[in-house]
Amino acid sequence: MREVEIGGRPKAEPRSQVGEAEDQALAGIEAQAFARMLDRVFWFPEPHVLRFESREHPGGQGMHHTVVGVVGHGGEAWFSEDLIPARWDYVAFKEIGWSVSKLLRNKLIADGLLREDAPGLLAGLMPDFSGMQEPEEKDHYRWAVVNRLRSVALSRPVLGRW
Repeated sequence: MREVEIGGRPKAEPRSQVGEAEDQALAGIEAQAFARMLDRVFWFPEPHVLRFESREHPGGQGMHHTVVGVVGHGGEAWFSEDLIPARWDYVAFKEIGWSVSKLLRNKLIADGLLREDAPGLLAGLMPDFSGMQEPEEKDHYRWAVVNRLRSVALSRPVLGRW
């Protein structure tokens, strides 16, 4: 089993410019959304083969949030750093927006500016936004993984061949 540190967000995404207190919370939200996005990108392999975990550890300026790819037996065929998208997909964008809105709602409740029983959509668990993913994007992810699996299979020697 091997672990690959991937980062807390896609490489081409700019770092958020928010206040220091909110920065830590947003970094955690982004890392969790990135881990879920990578599950979609790599076509939800079995967790013992390949999984993505959002982790935090102490850093120079507070907690550092990152995503780690845990590559198990057979996972090398699924995983390639070249397949990691450089930008957020639409589902991740929606998940981050929902999570930030819920964070703000909870802050307003804690500050006494909003009643806990105030009507709103953010009181429960995050909805499943995966149905909003563009079919072309989903197909692109899946074909990239299928082609990766094919190339790995073709590069392995076949026993009993001339």
